Amino acid sequence: MLSRDLNLQGGAEPQARYVLSVVQQPRRARAFGFGDRDRRPIDPCPIVQLRIVHSDGSENHQLLWEGTFVMHATLFDESGTKEYSAASLVANAELDASAEECYEQMVLGSLASSAHHVRDLEDRRGCFFCFPDIRVRHPGRFRLRFTLIRLQTSVEPSPEEPISVLEHVFSEQFTVYTAKEFPGVDESTALSKKLNHQGVGIPIRNKGRLKYEDDDDEGGTA
Repeated sequence: MLSRDLNLQGGAEPQARYVLSVVQQPRRARAFGFGDRDRRPIDPCPIVQLRIVHSDGSENHQLLWEGTFVMHATLFDESGTKEYSAASLVANAELDASAEECYEQMVLGSLASSAHHVRDLEDRRGCFFCFPDIRVRHPGRFRLRFTLIRLQTSVEPSPEEPISVLEHVFSEQFTVYTAKEFPGVDESTALSKKLNHQGVGIPIRNKGRLKYEDDDDEGGTA
């Protein structure tokens, strides 16, 4: 969970901060490779919650509901230091023996989410960002960085009111498997089902197909 202080209009409000929490962590995915039609997204669906908290512990619900927030996801290596853009420069002698490196699409799917104002498992209203369609080309260990952005609110944009990057948070590490090693997908989580029932576009599975059940952390996913 990460947070950043912000000053609200006119200084009349107490200092507050943006607080981001990855309430549903990514765990696994199947690499989609080249020409593979079975492009399964990261499972479970990564979900990030935004809260705006004053220094006295109270929350600014008005700004949370009225602000025009979006979130962008970026793929990083497991250390969180190397970024993989949607088209990454890689060594690829297999495609062209005369070329030492080329660009390829490392990430596929929707990397942006608008804010969803829905209720959580405790039936409390919250602001959530969901990423049900992120797919990774190559196997390995990765993390996602989620960046919170506030869009301009004026009808006519001006240089004095740029798009604001407010905060970011990293997910835990997750594994992208080859097709042969992929253990399968799990049943959709309770949180995914709760948000889906409120209109959020998260595909739901009522049965899991994991090949093993010795993942001690599985129960920790919402």
